[in-house]
Amino acid sequence: MRILLLTETIPYPLDSGGRIKTYHTLRMLSSEHEVHCLAFIRNADQRAHLSRVREVCASVTLELVSRSLLRELAYVSRSLRTGLPYTILRHFEPASLAAVRRVSEQGFDLVYADHLSMMEYARRLNLLVVHDAHNVEFEILRRHARRRRFSPLSPLLVREWRLVREYERLVYQKADLVFAVSEVDGQVIRRLAGKGGHVRVIPISVDVPAAQPTQPLTREPRLLFVGGLHWPPNLDAILHFARDTWPLVQRVVPAARLTVVGRDDVGAARALRRIPGFTLTGYVDDVSPYFAGSRALVVPLRAGSGMRVKILDAFARGLPVVSTPTGHEGIDVEPGVHLLSAADPAQFAREVARVLTDDRLADVLAAEARRLVEERYDVRAVSRALLEAIRTLDHSAHATETRTT
Repeated sequence: MRILLLTETIPYPLDSGGRIKTYHTLRMLSSEHEVHCLAFIRNADQRAHLSRVREVCASVTLELVSRSLLRELAYVSRSLRTGLPYTILRHFEPASLAAVRRVSEQGFDLVYADHLSMMEYARRLNLLVVHDAHNVEFEILRRHARRRRFSPLSPLLVREWRLVREYERLVYQKADLVFAVSEVDGQVIRRLAGKGGHVRVIPISVDVPAAQPTQPLTREPRLLFVGGLHWPPNLDAILHFARDTWPLVQRVVPAARLTVVGRDDVGAARALRRIPGFTLTGYVDDVSPYFAGSRALVVPLRAGSGMRVKILDAFARGLPVVSTPTGHEGIDVEPGVHLLSAADPAQFAREVARVLTDDRLADVLAAEARRLVEERYDVRAVSRALLEAIRTLDHSAHATETRTT
């Protein structure tokens, strides 16, 4: 099949969960199909990564849509006028739709909408539509709104998650096939899609052989948090951790240190840098050295959906993980075997202290987690399931075409 894959950002460098997932999706699809990628970029500098994306697909088209405060305010205004979600409008431009249509005229059998935002383009093309739901977007917004219920922005946040839920219901029902990354998300998507929906659970994958564990695991009490603070759930997680959990950790392990890796161009970063034991690196091209020099990854998320690639990445690298249940939601783990899990700040602090001070526990967690990703989340295993689902869709479309000719 000739497949046009639309994605909201260029899937390189591999510095975020979304980019890692999209990059591996391109690799998997291209092993059996002719895949052409149309990706949106926010600045011309991102064109420097074009050659790396071309390595995993037949062609790449980059569509530049810059960001600005004025543009974001215009999206908010348009949302208030039209009743369409701001979350979708900020990724949709009529001029870009024209560019997408021009590319689609090259002749494709299927459009693959990678991320919910791309469905606004995909559903306007006369092609079979596959939607790759990285998350159930309304769930992220709903959980975030619950945490901000006393904020002046609370009415807008509640309005937004409800609008996004209805939008997801619409596009799930119109798609020929929807991929969910976990059974948790799959159940929600099936409810919204209704009886006519076609939903398959295809987990996020990691290239396990390429992520060889660093041995031996450091015995220094160095913790790692990976995630851009520009994303509200990440910022909420680290602020919550800093206020309620970190003092309890340092009471038991005074030498403990935490490195926060990811975009930190937010006002709260200044206060975080003043916390004893905290280091913020800002954006980095390669997270590998930080994984290699850490004792454990902490994932104190309180809102989210989908799957955390950072956890799978840590598992593949042989790094123990301490997470909230929300953080590891969607990953088929057994707490106490593959990772340590706690929702309460005090319990979370106790689990962090355990992994920092118990060498045998840390080593066992690392080994069991590595075994799990090798068996269930390696790109080779996931690729087989993804390609089979596309094959089934292709055969179904061919049978329908045969019956109508």
